[in-house]
Amino acid sequence: MARSASRPRRRGVVPDSIEGVCTVVLAAGQGSRYREHHDEDKLLSPSTDALDASPILAETLSALSGVTERLLVVTRDDNQPLLAWLDQIGEGLDAEILSVRSNGLGHSLAQAVAHQSARRGWLVALGDMPYVRRESIARIAAAIQPQRLVVPTYRGQRGHPRGIGAHYLDQLLMLGDDRGAQALFIDPRVIEIELDDPGVLQDIDRPGDRRSD
Repeated sequence: MARSASRPRRRGVVPDSIEGVCTVVLAAGQGSRYREHHDEDKLLSPSTDALDASPILAETLSALSGVTERLLVVTRDDNQPLLAWLDQIGEGLDAEILSVRSNGLGHSLAQAVAHQSARRGWLVALGDMPYVRRESIARIAAAIQPQRLVVPTYRGQRGHPRGIGAHYLDQLLMLGDDRGAQALFIDPRVIEIELDDPGVLQDIDRPGDRRSD
């Protein structure tokens, strides 16, 4: 697919990388709902309806790159087209690629935190959310502390990416299904950050979820 060669460019400016935080990008899903409409890898599909749109994952990574001390992208070890694309662009984004066999979001996250420790914690992002603003990401990441759980909201609805403090490592290592870390965020001590950014709610499950431009 010609579009898959597009390279991410960092969007917007943020302060120096936030130390002690590792960004984990979960990109190991099957994208089965997207494939019901188009038989192509969702993450390498255009991020908008524009003819020159870069891939969904490219836009996601361009907003995340450089915000935190480390950037780790988790994908399936059998997704060769995506691995090849990541191999092309990973060095330019200073990203590490972790290929895994995954039973779902939770299992992917468990393997990611086992692979990459973090003094303060992890910023956990979804690969199919290309519309989150870089400044929003920076605010969430800056709020991460070892004892904290951080979630962005837009008009009262919780979204992503989310911050998980290093204190929760043991709970993360026990994850093994497709629910991600949802159970952690039932905790009443979760810190909510209200943002004027609808992108924190907008993932792309089907082609019709893409913005028009």
